[in-house]
Amino acid sequence: MRIFLAPFMALAIFVLGDVAMASTVKTDNVTAQLEADVTTIAPGDSFNAVLKMKIREHWHTYWINPGDAGEPTRINWTLPEGVTASDILWPTPKTIELGPLVNYGYEDEAVYIVPIKTSAMLEVGQTLNFSAHITWLVCEDICIPEDGQFDFSITTGASTIADPLWSKVSQKALDALARPDDTISAGANLSGETLTYHFAGPGLANVKAAYFFPVDTGAVRHAEPQKLSRGPQGFSLLTKPGFRAKKGLKGPVDGVLVVDGKAVMLSAQNGFTPPGSMPDGQSGGVSLAFLQALVFAFIGGVILNLMPCVFPVLSMKAMGFVKRAHDEAAEIRRHGILFLIGVLVSFLVLGGLLIALKASGQQIGWGFQLQYPPFVAALALLFFVLGLMLMGVLHFGGRMTGIGSDLANAGGDSGAFFTGVLAVVVASPCTAPAMGWALGFTLTQGPVITLSVFAALGLGFAAPFFALSFFPSLLRLLPKPGEWMVRFGQLMAFPMFAAAVWLVWVLDGQAGAIGVAAVLATMVLIAFASWAMKGKRAGKISAVVALVLAAMVLWSGLNGKDASALEPQVWSLGAVQTLQKQGYVVFVDFTADWCVTCQVNERLALSSKKVQRAFKASHAVYMVGDWTNRNDDIARELAKYGRAGVPLYLVFYPGIEKPKILPQLLTEGMVIAAVTGSGA
Repeated sequence: MRIFLAPFMALAIFVLGDVAMASTVKTDNVTAQLEADVTTIAPGDSFNAVLKMKIREHWHTYWINPGDAGEPTRINWTLPEGVTASDILWPTPKTIELGPLVNYGYEDEAVYIVPIKTSAMLEVGQTLNFSAHITWLVCEDICIPEDGQFDFSITTGASTIADPLWSKVSQKALDALARPDDTISAGANLSGETLTYHFAGPGLANVKAAYFFPVDTGAVRHAEPQKLSRGPQGFSLLTKPGFRAKKGLKGPVDGVLVVDGKAVMLSAQNGFTPPGSMPDGQSGGVSLAFLQALVFAFIGGVILNLMPCVFPVLSMKAMGFVKRAHDEAAEIRRHGILFLIGVLVSFLVLGGLLIALKASGQQIGWGFQLQYPPFVAALALLFFVLGLMLMGVLHFGGRMTGIGSDLANAGGDSGAFFTGVLAVVVASPCTAPAMGWALGFTLTQGPVITLSVFAALGLGFAAPFFALSFFPSLLRLLPKPGEWMVRFGQLMAFPMFAAAVWLVWVLDGQAGAIGVAAVLATMVLIAFASWAMKGKRAGKISAVVALVLAAMVLWSGLNGKDASALEPQVWSLGAVQTLQKQGYVVFVDFTADWCVTCQVNERLALSSKKVQRAFKASHAVYMVGDWTNRNDDIARELAKYGRAGVPLYLVFYPGIEKPKILPQLLTEGMVIAAVTGSGA
C-alpha cells in the first residue's frame, strides 16, 4: 500500500513546494506574476525577470514619474551570489485624468522587464533562488497601497534555455518599449512661464499628435496641456514648467516622447533648439509667429469690444457720441484720436508692468491687476460712483464737477482720453477669441515684441470707435438732442451697477465676507454723502465725515487678517475622543500625498474660504491622518470602517459615538453641511 501511495506523495510534495515558491500574488485589485523568461541560464548570460500585472477594470497603477499624485511600483530584490539586477524597464505610460490632476500610469495590464546578469564564475548545476518584495499603489476613487512577496528559481546549465510562455511575454514587452532614436534631436528651453520642448527628425514635420513624458516629476505641470507647434523639419511642444524646472533647467530632460502612437526614449538638451523644429522664420528676422501674433492681437482687440466686462465703459463712450452726434466733425475726430491714445497708453503701461513684474520673478499673466483685492474694490466703487453720476444722483461741486461729468459722460478732451484708460482697465480680465495664442506667445518673448503685441491689441480695441469718429456722417443719423438723451444716460447707469456687482463677486473670492461687507458699507456711505452734499453747511460736513468714514471702513476691511484659515491637527484616536467630550465637532481627513482623490478633494472642496468660515462658525476642529507613510494606527482605523485605503472622511459630533462618513468625492456643500450639522 505504501509503495502504491509513494508516487502521489511525491507529486504532493512537488506541488506544495511550487506553492511555497510563490510567483503569483492576488489582491482585490491586482493579479501580479513574477517569472523568469528562461528555465536554465548559462553562467555569464543574462535573462529577464518579467513582472506582469493585471489591473482591475477602472483602476490604475503608476509609471516611474506618477504625475500629480501617486507612487511608482518598486522591487526590492534578494539575489543569489554572483547575480545582479538592473533597473526596471518601464512600459510606455498613458495620461490618466482625475479632476484637475493628470497622472502617468497604466490601466488593464502592465508588463515590467528587469534585466538580470549572472556571473561567469557560477557553477553549472546550481539552483538560483530569487526573492523580491514588490510594492505598488493602485487607485480608482480611492488609493490602496499593496504589496507581495515573490519567489522563483532557475538552474545553471551548459546553455540558456528559454521558458516557452514567459519568453514570449518578455519579447512582446521588449518590442513595445520606447527605444532611443539617433535620427531625432531634441532640446528644451525655458522662457518665463513657458517650457518648450523641440524635436526635429525625419517624418516629424507632419505629426498629428505628440506628448512628452518627462522622467523628472518636477519637470512640467502635468495638468497643463502640451500645445503642438509644427516646423519644416519637426515640431515643438509648449507647456508650463514644474516646481523644479521653473527654478531653471539644470541639465537635459530625459523622458519618453510618444508621436502618433510610437514611443521614443530621448534626452532633451537644455538650451538647444534643433534647426527646423520651429515654424519657418521664428528663429531669426521678422518671425512669422510674431506677425501672426500681431494679427491675432488686433483681431482679438476688436472682438474684445463685445465682451460683457467691457460694455459698461463703452456705453459711456456711446453716450458721448450720442451727445455730440451733431457737433463739428473736427471735434468728434479729436475725441476719437484722444480715445485711441488713452487706449494705447494704457495697454503699453500694462505691458510694461507685466514685463517688470516678470523680470522681478513674479509669476503673473494677463489681467494681473485684478488679482489684488484693493484694486478690485477701488474699481467696484468707481463704477458705483459713475452709475450714480449717470443717474443724476451724485454731483460734485466746483472743479470736480467738470472732471467728474467729463469722465462719466465721455465729454471733453480729458473725458475721451480717460474713457480709453478705463476701458482698458476693465477689459483686462477678459480674453477674446484670437487673443489667447497672441498673449501666450507674447509672454514668452522679449520686451520689444511684448510691447508691440500689446500695442496691436490696443489698436484693435480702439479701432471701432476710432473709425466711427472719422465718419461722423453716420452719427448724424441719430435724432437731435432732447429728453431722450437724459433717459438714455440714465439707462447707461445700469451697466455700471452691474459691473460693480460683478467686481464685488470677484472680491468675495479674494477678501472673503469681511472685504465684501467693507465695500458694500462704503457704497452706502458714498450714497449717503451724495445725498447730504445737497444740503447746506451741516449737510456738506456730514458728507465729508461719511466719506472719511468710508475710507476707514474700506481700509480696515481689506487689510484685516483672515483668521479663518484651516489649521490641521495631527489625528489620534484619543485626541478625537477628548475633543468630542469638550463639545467640538471634529472633521477627520485620512489622506496621503500619493492619493489622487485626496488631492482633488483638498483643492476643490476643502480649500475655499466658505469652508474655512463654516469651520470657524461651528467651532469645528480639522484633523488630518496622514497615511503617506505606513501607519498601523491609521490602517486599523480604516479597517474599522471597512476601508482598505484613503481617502476616508469622518465627522464626529459631540455626544454621538458613531461618526458621519462622507463620500470619497467631496463637494464644498457636503463639507459645509457636515461641519455645520445641517447634513447630519
